[in-house]
Amino acid sequence: MFKKGVCLVVLAAMAFSLIACSGNGSGNGGEANDDGAQWPRNVEIVVPAGAGGDTDFNARLLADKLSQKLEPNFVVSNVSGEGGGTGTRQVKNAANDGSSVLFYHSAFVVNELSGTTDYGFESYEFACIAAMNPGNVVTVSSSLGVNSLEELFEYSQQNPGELRMAAQTGATSYAVSMLLKNAGLDVNIVDAGSAAERMAALLGGHVDIILAAYGSIHDYVEAGDLVPLALDSGVDLDAAGLKSIVSEGYDIKLPFYYFFAFPEGTDQDLVDEFSAAVKDIVENDADYAQKIGDTYLQTPTYYNASEGLEKFREVYDILADVEF
Repeated sequence: MFKKGVCLVVLAAMAFSLIACSGNGSGNGGEANDDGAQWPRNVEIVVPAGAGGDTDFNARLLADKLSQKLEPNFVVSNVSGEGGGTGTRQVKNAANDGSSVLFYHSAFVVNELSGTTDYGFESYEFACIAAMNPGNVVTVSSSLGVNSLEELFEYSQQNPGELRMAAQTGATSYAVSMLLKNAGLDVNIVDAGSAAERMAALLGGHVDIILAAYGSIHDYVEAGDLVPLALDSGVDLDAAGLKSIVSEGYDIKLPFYYFFAFPEGTDQDLVDEFSAAVKDIVENDADYAQKIGDTYLQTPTYYNASEGLEKFREVYDILADVEF
């Protein structure tokens, strides 16, 4: 609990500092901005997840758009391992010359609180929240015969210790699984690796429940192989006819924000210019909005540095009582 309290204090201090000091930047591109900050020729966007998932999709779409708006060529590198810790550590320890930037999500907080990593946002120059996933879906195989979250809870209590819920240690899937278990879902939580590996485990009958982005399960739902029960974001997804876990009567949610952060000490002018470019893409690029909507039912979402850190303060609060 002491560590969690320190995290919140640090976030508050960072947010206050950013409100006082950070601007939005021009977003006009160019090799050097008006204050003389110099971009390198190439910028590596490090994604602490495998290729092909929702995080990778968002990073690559934004990388393409950023390469059109700013002088550098933005290239995505997938660096998986340690539930995301390998990739976040790579950026933390990278040169602070603007050549590396982290693109990750709410699992960053889970990594820290679970002890997977021993650092937080204070080790970076936080740029912005660039997107928000509508949530991961509590998903079961149709063969289980369960069609609602309430039925899943009832089944688990009538068959104690039988159900296996796949998660990844140190990731958001584990945190939400623990929140559900604490609420009375009688499951055995098993470490089944990445999102793609958890999907394969469910389809292969090796586990009974997973949390997955709706875009990744849609085809299997349409085919009748999988049943989506509820979203973990706390927000209903009307476009897919899905209610949140909160709407189903359980006070469980974990907002899923994607963010950019540079190594500590990166020139603030570059960070601000980068953030302004992201803001312009998110708020004004119709092609971008259509692609994230069509693929993952996302709504364009942007928060600047101070606003973004405040959003993550809420994530810390939600996870404060989870025992990892």
